[in-house]
Amino acid sequence: PNGDAEEDECGVCGGDNSSCADCAGVPNGDSWASDCGCVPAGNSGDDCDDCAGVPNGDAEEDECGVCNGDNTQCAPPSLFTYNLSTLQAYYFFYSATIDGEELASNDWVGAFNGDVCVGYRRWDTSLCGGGVCDVPVMGDDGSWADSTGGYMQPGQIPSFKVFDASENAYYDAVASEEIPWENYGQNIIENLNVELDCNGDLGGTAWDSDCGCV
Repeated sequence: PNGDAEEDECGVCGGDNSSCADCAGVPNGDSWASDCGCVPAGNSGDDCDDCAGVPNGDAEEDECGVCNGDNTQCAPPSLFTYNLSTLQAYYFFYSATIDGEELASNDWVGAFNGDVCVGYRRWDTSLCGGGVCDVPVMGDDGSWADSTGGYMQPGQIPSFKVFDASENAYYDAVASEEIPWENYGQNIIENLNVELDCNGDLGGTAWDSDCGCV
């Protein structure tokens, strides 16, 4: 009788509010203990995870956005190398496909004049305006160092190759429209596709003749 013991916020007589405290020390609170420490309710608790999902890990994304990568995933393939020219045109493709399937974001499209690469683009449509990517195509500007020798001349039509990163393979591709190169050209084409030839080879050159597939 006449004692001074009281129930704490946890309902414990003479308690110190600790029996129902959350990890932040708040009685009946809703913070919770995650691998990243005590976090508020609604927090995923993975704020300290590295890119591999390891709490407090040290894995990082490389410049290509690859976890623990070595920056090679977004480096252009070896056949795709060119010098900048003062003469340039751009070929925009609403879609680029391999046998009708859209290219992946780590695939590449290269432009060629014969066997000379004159431009390329990594086909990551999230980085292209309105999801429509273009391929820069360089012209021969008569550089004193001949750094653009063999590049496009007015009236020539560039050819295109696709590099399929998943297969580590190059394929000849066919544009739905052939547009001659001209300086400052802004050429819009519906589709660029790697087609199956009559032998079933992607980008192959076999064709159906009166004698069959040759």
